[in-house]
Amino acid sequence: MPWGVYLHIPWCLTRCPYCAFNVEVHPSPPTRAYTEALLVQWEGVRSRFEGPPSTIFLGGGTPSLHPPGDLARLVQALDPVEDGEVTLEANPGTVDAQALQGLRSAGINRLSLGIQTFHEGHARFLNRAHSVGDARSLLAQVKQAGFRSWSADLIFALPDQTLAEFHGDLDALLHAEPPHVSLYGLTAEPGTPYTRGLEKGQFPAQDTDLWADMYAAAVERLEAAGLLRYEVSNFARPGHRSAHNELYWRGHRYAGLGAGAHGWLPDGERTIAQVAPADFIATPCQPSSIERPDSLAAASELILCTLRHVDGVDRARLRSLGHEIPASDLAPWSRHGLLRVTEDAITLEPDGWAVADALVRKLVESLGARS
Repeated sequence: MPWGVYLHIPWCLTRCPYCAFNVEVHPSPPTRAYTEALLVQWEGVRSRFEGPPSTIFLGGGTPSLHPPGDLARLVQALDPVEDGEVTLEANPGTVDAQALQGLRSAGINRLSLGIQTFHEGHARFLNRAHSVGDARSLLAQVKQAGFRSWSADLIFALPDQTLAEFHGDLDALLHAEPPHVSLYGLTAEPGTPYTRGLEKGQFPAQDTDLWADMYAAAVERLEAAGLLRYEVSNFARPGHRSAHNELYWRGHRYAGLGAGAHGWLPDGERTIAQVAPADFIATPCQPSSIERPDSLAAASELILCTLRHVDGVDRARLRSLGHEIPASDLAPWSRHGLLRVTEDAITLEPDGWAVADALVRKLVESLGARS
């Protein structure tokens, strides 16, 4: 059974107002001590898994701020399968052509680029630490750098963003011919500056109709360019899906290394590492929490992770957890063309993709009502 390793690198140059991730803006981060803590944590969890990891994903934060030499040590220690996918998130302005070659030498074979927008005004709102020029330059450099694959993130439904402006972002992105795109509608996460600004009326709330129009426009244009949707927010050319993220969306196991990283071990145990980077460095093998979800929680999470993926919910696997969604609960969603229901799987129909989160909630509620 394939499994992966997620490593969280928390350092950032600035904090984006919408970001709810565990990040730390640090003028001189303790990268060497953090690397040593990651290696110690890996030694503590390695024996819980069989064989080498299929994928590695270095996320953050801004992992491209981490020294290439330390990245190389981490990849070498994790020792993935031959030709396994090793992804690193990188932001414009943090790497140049020479640094990209250093990342390749460190064992990185796939990049995930935090582009977000090509509009100067919206980039300022997002408090990006790079310019739009930096973003365009990085895309051009990555195309020439020889990575096996790469992806670009794009955010839509920004305050006062027009449909025409979003089409401009799509124009610029598609001009770079990305093999993979991750597309996100701006979300109001609890406790973020963006959410507080919304609550104070500092900028307008998102228009749901415009949100839907932007999402539909993106799907149409990305698929016309050969980038096929395989998860609600992710589009790829053939052979360029994110193998690591598909582990999550197919309910496979993974180790979570680094400050606040979540792991799901083969025996069903869920772990969360020490959240504060300083605490993690001090006690890397002491999780902040460990839990073993009951069957209802496991079934709910199976729906949460897998319904968003093109393969959908494996009904046999759901039954193996002791749960099933009655046909009477599925029939309305099937009748309205939102879900396709077979004996083997529950998958999203074309009209269901835009309301996937609502469908997940409804199916999980159906499980809970019968527990």
